[in-house]
Amino acid sequence: MKLGFSRKDITPDFPVPMAGYFVPDRISQGVHDKLYVRALYFEGSEKGPLLILQMDLIGLDKICLEKINQIEKNSLICATHTHSGFGGFFDTSHGINRELLPLLGENNPALVEFVVTKCAEAITEAKQNSEETTIRINHGSIDGFGTNRRRVDIPYDNSVFTMEFCRDDQKKILLYNLSCHPTVLNSENKLLSADFPGAVAGKLEAVPGGYDMVVFINGSAGDVSTRFTRQASSFEECRRYANLAAETIGEMQNGAFLPLEKAELHYHALSLKRAVVPDPDNARDHLQKAKQDLEKLKNQNAGTSAVRKAFSIVEGAHINLIKAESAGSYETSSEKTIETGILKINDVTIVCSPFELFSSLALILKKKKQVECFGYVNCVNGYLADIDAWDNLDYEALSGDFLRGEGERYIEMVSALV
Repeated sequence: MKLGFSRKDITPDFPVPMAGYFVPDRISQGVHDKLYVRALYFEGSEKGPLLILQMDLIGLDKICLEKINQIEKNSLICATHTHSGFGGFFDTSHGINRELLPLLGENNPALVEFVVTKCAEAITEAKQNSEETTIRINHGSIDGFGTNRRRVDIPYDNSVFTMEFCRDDQKKILLYNLSCHPTVLNSENKLLSADFPGAVAGKLEAVPGGYDMVVFINGSAGDVSTRFTRQASSFEECRRYANLAAETIGEMQNGAFLPLEKAELHYHALSLKRAVVPDPDNARDHLQKAKQDLEKLKNQNAGTSAVRKAFSIVEGAHINLIKAESAGSYETSSEKTIETGILKINDVTIVCSPFELFSSLALILKKKKQVECFGYVNCVNGYLADIDAWDNLDYEALSGDFLRGEGERYIEMVSALV
């Protein structure tokens, strides 16, 4: 098979609303590191060509996906989920996701067109430069990078999966996958950045004789972040994480390059039950209690982790209240159809999930079926939490769109597909 690749700058050169934190009016004040769309174009398969696009954005929904699919239908679009990029890519203008406006940004058609145009340029270039390619696949693990962000004692997915592509023209591309929220940089940061994925790419692409392009695809990071491992919220700390990732990836690269023989993607429609819209009075009571608990911890000079956890519960309760108060403003259904992709590259099967899928759920699937997991793909549908998060009224469960237990049921349905 042949592989084409391309990278295009999607960094706005003007102030834009930043996405990722429940902070209104967070406007960028400059650029620390550029944001990119990266394209991998596979051709030569009996099933036809395949496009993988990776974007340094928090996520996308159908308003972008449909435009990109008009350019290349058989595609997988992955967001790194940086919280220091820019928003405007979700359909908030019709009431959908209105409760997440500070997180996602107001729908901005101009920014959508700008990004889609850059995607089209990357796709065209990748198609034009394809070369016969070999591949080397490796599996490993990384410690000290992320942990479960709700409680440090909960098991989480610390695996790392890499695919190295070496083309006949000696161009080398690395695709790596691990599960972690790119939130080294907190809400006080006002410089556009890809967070640690940008630092990793910058480091590995700068090494003499290294990679011509580095692609990060996030995994089941719904409950995994750097909350308990980061020593600061700074660009220097991003570089520390980059050093850790680069060292781990370097130690993993063993074995011979083999012919690239398969790159196939199939989508499956799965139906999940949506959460019941809460009663406004109950939602207000829960928010008030969450605020009181937060203030109590602050007055007790509790540790940063405990305060941050309590603050996230306040965020979830706030989103829950907005949902309750806006019920009836737009049509919702009791179930929602979710497109889940099954990607096969050579002998590796990868489940491509349109969620912030909990690592605790993905671990069940990965151990049972020996598959890898890509998250934040195509139309991102928010958190898919486990039962434990529901029982603890965690932010991820309250702000999600699906019933308690649907995360576990989703894993059962996906398991039957692979």
